Amino acid sequence: MQYRNHEKITLTIPAGLSFIIALILLYKYTFPISWDVYYHIHMADLYMRNGLVFWDFETVAPYGRVIMYPPLFHLVLAGLSKVTGIGLVSLVRLLQPVFSFFLIFSITWSSYKLFDFKTGMCTGVLGMLSFITFNRSVICTPATIAIGLSLLCCVYFYNGFKDNNIRSIIFSAILLGIIFNLHMATSIITVFVLGLYGLVQLLRRNLNINYLVIFILFVASVGLPWWIYVYLKYTLVFNSKAGNLLSLPNFFFKYYGIIPSVLTIMGYVYLIKNRSDKSLFLILWTVSLMLISQTTYLGVQTVSIRILEVASYPMILVAGLGFTYLCDNIKSTTNKRVLFILLILVSCLSSMVYVDSYTPEVMCDDDYDGLLIPETIHTIIDPVGTILKPSVISLRFGNSQLAHDRYDVMEWFMAHSNKSLVVSEDSIMDSIIVSTSRSPVVYGGFTESIPLYVVDPVHIVQNHSTSSELSDLNVGYILLRQNTPIPIYAQLEYNNTNYKICSIKSTYKN
Repeated sequence: MQYRNHEKITLTIPAGLSFIIALILLYKYTFPISWDVYYHIHMADLYMRNGLVFWDFETVAPYGRVIMYPPLFHLVLAGLSKVTGIGLVSLVRLLQPVFSFFLIFSITWSSYKLFDFKTGMCTGVLGMLSFITFNRSVICTPATIAIGLSLLCCVYFYNGFKDNNIRSIIFSAILLGIIFNLHMATSIITVFVLGLYGLVQLLRRNLNINYLVIFILFVASVGLPWWIYVYLKYTLVFNSKAGNLLSLPNFFFKYYGIIPSVLTIMGYVYLIKNRSDKSLFLILWTVSLMLISQTTYLGVQTVSIRILEVASYPMILVAGLGFTYLCDNIKSTTNKRVLFILLILVSCLSSMVYVDSYTPEVMCDDDYDGLLIPETIHTIIDPVGTILKPSVISLRFGNSQLAHDRYDVMEWFMAHSNKSLVVSEDSIMDSIIVSTSRSPVVYGGFTESIPLYVVDPVHIVQNHSTSSELSDLNVGYILLRQNTPIPIYAQLEYNNTNYKICSIKSTYKN
């Protein structure tokens, strides 16, 4: 028992290293990375002021929209802010290393439960090496938690039905229910994976039907009440927009990484040789998601990078197995240790340059401009990332001047907000403005739930609006990019290198 406890403590080492490395973000920046976090900051602020509501009048203004994002993360974030007295923006920033610890530990623990201690340790370290798996870990959003829980949910589902362990099955069901209350896309992907594996096992008559019914009942009771209420009272609005197709070779080379790709292939070789239920489970899990990400070729609207991002986490489990398989074929114990030490070193250096390369959307004057680590070192450690600059949800090697100008615009609206509608030419500024000044905006983030009746900001920006429309919409300000002409119904209030803030002339207000 004491040995097992020592093992479990040791399994936190990769997550601990990730936590320490993520502290670089706190040293460099006053604001969190990723434009996505500002929508979640806004939602937490909305709940702090109004309690659990189902309609948001500050985004898609002036009409508002039904809240289609599950509330669990935002309610917890609001509660933490209330208890600690820390502002939401600062809290999200401080949570970045905590999220990094959580996701890397989820990878490590899932591998440990699926394979063994040695493979778990190797997989956790590989989770730091692959850009796509590490990238999400430092972004403080519901999707980060949902992806980690999805890994655990699938592993406990597999182990529970393999061992006929009802406790593992119920735990997996509760995790899936929580995912439903965190992130819709991840819950759908998780249901697909478990449904596919469950169907195959049912056809093979290798699944306990009674336990499956218990699993479904627990998922439904934990995960569906909020969704059922929203559907019955408001109906569901989900306008998924297809992203650019990302081919698998491009994904593996640019996002997943060469070393993890080679180890994943080795892991598949081992799984195919082994031909066990575990092999079937992992191959179905990973290959099915890779295939779905490519259905854009068939005309299906999908966001390839987001599906492949979720797929990368079970793939890193296969890569961890591949690394263990490689070590098992090395006879010298010394060489095995050297190889593992090299893996830790390369992974830590890689994750350090990943963190150093991030640029937040907003930077104040005291923030660190540029790189802490010289660019030549970046190029040596991460040549693909430094040259091609892959990014998902967060900027890398971004324009710091733009971030400083966004800070100035944000500060201006915090000082001058009069609750009239802000029409912004920059959709990212929409979320930043509404989350910090509470000024109503046209979009406001989470584009999947923007209804068809949304105001078209383009014609207002391009001088095609009318006095009656401006009055009906209660437009107070227009935020323009620096090179955009000012409409005849607006006047300049503030400008910097990248933006112009204009107010509506009094003669155009009824």
